[in-house]
Amino acid sequence: MNSYEPSRAYRLGEWACDLAAAALLWWLLSPLSAVVFLGLTRLRSVRRARFFDLGRFTVGVCMGPRVKFLFGVAFTRYNGVGRISGFEVLIGRHSLMVCALAPRDEWKTRMRRAAERRAALEKGGDR
Repeated sequence: MNSYEPSRAYRLGEWACDLAAAALLWWLLSPLSAVVFLGLTRLRSVRRARFFDLGRFTVGVCMGPRVKFLFGVAFTRYNGVGRISGFEVLIGRHSLMVCALAPRDEWKTRMRRAAERRAALEKGGDR
């Protein structure tokens, strides 16, 4: 497996070319074609998994086995029961997914416990 990481100048040049092509598509065809082109080129440039937590959900891109194109759902197991936790689109080796980190009721309990822990730490720190 190649662990080559392109230089910053290379990545900036890649962005500049992609933005120029997207602007041309915007002007010649439509804004939608430009947005789709830019999104797909950025998706194809990902070399390692990147996820961002947005509250109860996580959004990210990761590498997987090579397929042409596939829609799917992501499953997770909560208490031994498999449930749908999100949506996934596979394009080539890249998987774009949006998943819930926990079921809604568990998330509320988790946030309440975290708030209780923070309050206990603040109270213990005041002594």
